[in-house]
Amino acid sequence: MKIYVSGKISGLPYADVQERFDDAEALLTELGFEVVNPLKNGLDKDVEWEKHLCKDIEMLLGCDAIYMMDNWVDSTGASIEYDVAMRTGKDVWFESNVVRNNLVVMKIQNAIHEAMGLKFNDYITKSRKRDGFFARMIFVYHCRQNKMRLIKIAEYVKRDHSTMLHLLKKYQDDFNYNPQFREIATKVNNILNKTSE
Repeated sequence: MKIYVSGKISGLPYADVQERFDDAEALLTELGFEVVNPLKNGLDKDVEWEKHLCKDIEMLLGCDAIYMMDNWVDSTGASIEYDVAMRTGKDVWFESNVVRNNLVVMKIQNAIHEAMGLKFNDYITKSRKRDGFFARMIFVYHCRQNKMRLIKIAEYVKRDHSTMLHLLKKYQDDFNYNPQFREIATKVNNILNKTSE
């Protein structure tokens, strides 16, 4: 998925702006997005605002989604970009939600790694190995427990919405009737409960 980064630029020290946009780009890249950063639009930073806006909207139209940094409401340009994104049916991601979800996801990933020795990429592949399947069920279950939307969880594990429903049902069945799974799931639960205290 290709995502455009939007936020306040005008009126702020350029070094601060560059750092915030670079941080957003790094986070979104780590989450698996192809990131479009308007600071890299090919125009010199001193070119007039309208030319930047036209170039930026052109870049936005080639994307599937827009990432709104928390300061976007203070920016005329970002507000216009938001309006264009909404009117053209782009997915809209807000920084505060992404950061919150990313912290939740990282905690879950770390707990699974500690309990099972598996890295995230080990269990989002198409492999049907038992441990990978168990880890995937546990990941989906805990993301859902943290009120994440199924569609967002599906994006993390590269599966569809119906697979998320299946994994959630299977988690409960396996927890109740599969002692091997219950032992692993309980370890992950204990680790997560310890880190949230």
